[in-house]
Amino acid sequence: MPPEVKLETIDRGKAKKYPDAYVIEEALTEQWLITHTLTKKNIERSKALVEMTGIDLGEAQVLLLAKQKNETEVLIDQSSVRKVARNLGLVPRGTIFVILTAIRKHILTKENAKEMLAKLIDENFHLSAKTYGGALRAIEKL
Repeated sequence: MPPEVKLETIDRGKAKKYPDAYVIEEALTEQWLITHTLTKKNIERSKALVEMTGIDLGEAQVLLLAKQKNETEVLIDQSSVRKVARNLGLVPRGTIFVILTAIRKHILTKENAKEMLAKLIDENFHLSAKTYGGALRAIEKL
């Protein structure tokens, strides 16, 4: 994750007492999430991307960090940012993709995955009824 995402999710999240801030911090401590610095050129590009597209700075840094590291996939849920990612030649993946992959890899059971989706919705994760239904059907097919 780029520095701005750490600032947004952990530092500001803890100040606002968001529970996921502590989960993300733990993931950094356990090193299954790692912060990476952008080049000076990409820091400037991220600011320009914000101005051109209206996405926030953390999202812009995620996209440019992926390009900097020659990654092809990027974890993004917001549809407007997914569009920008595609325009940059990246393949956006979302939370549902991660959950389905975890089932395929036997990290989550189908029941755990359904509970996780329900909890996400309870925590105001934006998901249309159509997408939610599709996710449930995909879970059942696995």
